[in-house]
Amino acid sequence: MSGRLRMPSATDTGEPERVPIRLSVVIPNYNHGALIGEAISALAKQEPAPDEIIVVDDASTDDSLVRLERHARENSTIRLIPLIKNQGAIAALNHGLRAARGIYVYFGAADDLTHPGLFAATLGALGRHPTAAFACCEAVVLDVNSGEIGHRPPVLPSYEEAFFPPDRVAEVLRRIDNWIISGAAVVRRDVALEAGAFDPALRSFADGFLFRQLALRYGCCFVPHVGMTWRVSSSGYSRSEAADMAGSFDVMRRAIERMRSDPVFPDWYPEVFERRWRFALGRLAATAQPMKNETLLQLARGWLGRTVLSFAASIAGSIGRNLAIGWLLLQEQPTSLVGILKTIQFRVRRTMRGCGRGRVRI
Repeated sequence: MSGRLRMPSATDTGEPERVPIRLSVVIPNYNHGALIGEAISALAKQEPAPDEIIVVDDASTDDSLVRLERHARENSTIRLIPLIKNQGAIAALNHGLRAARGIYVYFGAADDLTHPGLFAATLGALGRHPTAAFACCEAVVLDVNSGEIGHRPPVLPSYEEAFFPPDRVAEVLRRIDNWIISGAAVVRRDVALEAGAFDPALRSFADGFLFRQLALRYGCCFVPHVGMTWRVSSSGYSRSEAADMAGSFDVMRRAIERMRSDPVFPDWYPEVFERRWRFALGRLAATAQPMKNETLLQLARGWLGRTVLSFAASIAGSIGRNLAIGWLLLQEQPTSLVGILKTIQFRVRRTMRGCGRGRVRI
């Protein structure tokens, strides 16, 4: 006898042993029945695999439920939450967050794809930095209408895995506002709930606001690894929201009001956020087919800005589009131009290393 008491186990009592749930995935779905199977398959192949995949169907009118029920029969980790009435993507995310049982949560999208290594990278970073609210990676942006491919964030905050405490988060946000990619992030469920989850009033920026708030409160991790493909289209949620100019300015104003009333946000941050937001709207207006001239003029600052953007709109085409974007970059200064060049150089070198191993990493 060792002299130590041995606590009874689940096997001793005849009850099945309960394995703690580490990672939950939440996917809101509305009429993406033809695509969500691909998203689920990519998630299930992650190593480590999620312990549960919660799909919140937002009263889809296509065959989503039939397809999802079939997926649930084939994969026991899938939990289906069908909503009787359509409530919107943000409400669906909140339903999933509250239903999740994991220590960590990943918020996916029915039409996006995760890349191998996303969960290994983010959970690994969180294991090494347990006080961080979340860990995020990079994303590839695929425009399904034009076929163009881009990268997010445009400026990397670090070229190696890094933990940013709250004061360092603020320092980086001053230079590069949009480096937190929520679609490529794994977050602690407890802090997301404590913060009040996603604010429906902020619409498509609800995730961006919550993740910035958490980063400034607890700190976060960044891993320079391509974790997902974000598929965007003119009819998609984020682009449709941005196309609503009045609605977009309303969301910007609401977000700024919340930032100014929350002491976790530095006093100077609302101005930085507004410049980045205005540039994002202008870039979408300039790249639309045809260019959204009225939007560009509404975003102009001063007579010189109106003159330049009016001229860009009048000549249209690639020259007009590039002129408009270039002027908006100078006008709003949304991020570090030096950082953009360094990030491009880093990604080119990384791609070349991938080619040297016989494969290409986007």
